[in-house]
Amino acid sequence: MIMKSWVITGGPGCGKSTVAGLLSCLLPDSMQMFSADEGVQRAFEDGVVLKSIHDEFAPPRDCSGDISSTRAWLRRHVLPHPELRQRLEAILHPPVFSALEGARQAAKDAGVNLFLAEVPLHYETGCAVSADFVIVVASSRSVQVRRMMETRGLSEQTVQQFLDAQWPIEAKVERADAVIWNDGGTASLNAQVLTLASPLLEA
Repeated sequence: MIMKSWVITGGPGCGKSTVAGLLSCLLPDSMQMFSADEGVQRAFEDGVVLKSIHDEFAPPRDCSGDISSTRAWLRRHVLPHPELRQRLEAILHPPVFSALEGARQAAKDAGVNLFLAEVPLHYETGCAVSADFVIVVASSRSVQVRRMMETRGLSEQTVQQFLDAQWPIEAKVERADAVIWNDGGTASLNAQVLTLASPLLEA
């Protein structure tokens, strides 16, 4: 059987990780998942990568050697600004994408039916990750703002800048093979994910 490769993407605060987790629960024996966000965390844990970030952006001294403080500073002062974000991505993306391709090959070698990659910036990176099927998890902008303020502790102004630095969710929806709209409650989200996974469950 040929392994399928799916990508989950969408906007910040739309619930990409939640959808990926639901799919993983529905397909525990036939799917392997890779999270680009977790790949970024592992990249930060690489001393060489962390030093490159500090050399490039010179965050305050109280961030020195502290990953959580460094990431919080970058979220506020770098990610909302496209030019600065591109410089950060030039440092982080190569090790993350290398790890993703390594995980994909390992899944293929293990005979996995579905490789699922959660890649928040799939479209912004020019679809750098190849996929047979792209799922966009989308929400209205007001919901995105509220969720990001609640979960990340950011001001509304910072969230708006963060969202403006990425593709509009409408543009991602237009290019998707499937869309999951996540403005509602858990029941609605579960039903949409089950519909998406049904063909694989029946295979």
